[in-house]
Amino acid sequence: MPIRLIGLAAAAALALFLRTTASARRPVVQEAVDEPPLFPPEVSRPFSFGMRSLVADVTFLQAVQVHGGRKSNVTAGERTAAADDHALARLLDYATELDPRFCGAYRYTGSALPRHTLDGKVTGVVATETILRRGTRECPDDWRISFMLGFIESFYLGKMDAAATAMADAARHPDAPRYVAFLATRLAADAGAVDLGEQLAAAMEAEASEDATRTAWHERLLDLRMERHARELQAAVDHYKKREGRLPRNLEALIAAGDLRQIPPEPHGGHWSITPDGEIASSAAPRLRIRGRVGTQSGLLAQ
Repeated sequence: MPIRLIGLAAAAALALFLRTTASARRPVVQEAVDEPPLFPPEVSRPFSFGMRSLVADVTFLQAVQVHGGRKSNVTAGERTAAADDHALARLLDYATELDPRFCGAYRYTGSALPRHTLDGKVTGVVATETILRRGTRECPDDWRISFMLGFIESFYLGKMDAAATAMADAARHPDAPRYVAFLATRLAADAGAVDLGEQLAAAMEAEASEDATRTAWHERLLDLRMERHARELQAAVDHYKKREGRLPRNLEALIAAGDLRQIPPEPHGGHWSITPDGEIASSAAPRLRIRGRVGTQSGLLAQ
């Protein structure tokens, strides 16, 4: 009997020991991913002995774990949420620095890193832009990375000129959907880089193999020319209003006042007008404008 009790006690002690040991060895995801990498990427690369892609994969999997554990209903200033955002950005940045050709990690960054919060903010946008810019250099054959960069810069950061360039790079890829090029020209017009939009539209029209596609690009080219003329007229209207303190009655008044040499033709065959708000409008087509969330001006970003 005593031997049996001793055996049971020994077994219980062994089970307790094994359970304690297992708990001690079990990885704690949050604590593990919050630890900074042991070495900078420039040090890790030569010492990875040809397995830097494997090290980058492991780091990327850690980032996936962090993203999967992030709470959705948080505010921008919440401490745990900020720690998760910082860890995710650091891990994705580290993975792509260690293996710059890790194209999938760039695409994942574009969709996973920006986070909307309950108080109307968005976090991770600046870090996302930085990583995606690296991706456009290292993975030029992946149009989706340039596309994501253009979206981030236009919708969140209000960098319409940079967004137009990124979107145009994506549009030039043969595998990019047709709508990407249309969006690139619209962004170019909104940024004031109408010449870039016209060049892209003209090139796409010349390369189109189908009549319907060629017609669509010709219409977009007319839209861009309309926008360029509209801006010339708008500058004359604004100059007149600043000097006279009121809007001109019509465009002819701008010629009489010396603010305009001639009225440019409306490319679609329509006519120009001045709205009560002092904006130039066309009777044939709406102007090319995009208005996303200009975070740097509205306080939307929480970095």
